[in-house]
Amino acid sequence: MSYPLLRQHDNLPAVGVLQKLLKRTGATIECDGAFGPRTKAAVTQFQSSRHLGADGVVGENTWPRISANANLPVVDCIDVFDPSLAQLEERDIRRAGGNPHVIGGMSNGVEQAVNDIVRSSRNVFLLRFHGHGAPGTASISSGHGELDPGMIHRADITLSNLASIRPIIARLRPIFGPYGCIQFMHCETGGGRDGRQLLQAIARELGVPVSAGVNTQYGGGTKTFRFEGPTFTALPNGSLGDWSRALPDFPGFSPS
Repeated sequence: MSYPLLRQHDNLPAVGVLQKLLKRTGATIECDGAFGPRTKAAVTQFQSSRHLGADGVVGENTWPRISANANLPVVDCIDVFDPSLAQLEERDIRRAGGNPHVIGGMSNGVEQAVNDIVRSSRNVFLLRFHGHGAPGTASISSGHGELDPGMIHRADITLSNLASIRPIIARLRPIFGPYGCIQFMHCETGGGRDGRQLLQAIARELGVPVSAGVNTQYGGGTKTFRFEGPTFTALPNGSLGDWSRALPDFPGFSPS
């Protein structure tokens, strides 16, 4: 299965979900979306009790165990117009057992991606987009990004074309479950004023938190599954802590 790789110092909606999962195992931690020392200690305790590598990192081995029976689908969509994204992100996700949507080199690629996701996805926990980007820009089917604001191919999600593609993006709203969130794994998409405004607009439209990296994201290996460096997260309303605390509790954990 695909998974989010989480570790200390991450501040993300996925961390809030992880904290809820830890609480069903008996951990006494706050659900605030911040992966601090108490969360790391709870992860290490969980790993030790199940003979996993007790490194405090929630990755390929720990995530399936901590999320067992929780029904938390992860959906990946990759812009493979740049072959390196197929050689890195697509390969890594398939090796982990995921089945990503691959989009590339087409006009109106945003709509194609949305249609593919909506047709096959329900109760989504994490929707992750992979591609090239810039502050306020995330490529969906254009390889290195449609950075010219005069372009009209709708191959990217950008602050400049958001008004025209908003009805398309809005179709994603019903796919999310109660723990739903979005990550744009592109370089710099969450950077600057344009990045913050783009993520905030999408979060309000879809009613779920939206996160993106502020700096360059190199991808490949474990980096496919986590952000590199600082992130920005936009919430539909309130703070990350508010959103995390309001998440529903998971049923009791099976001792496996």
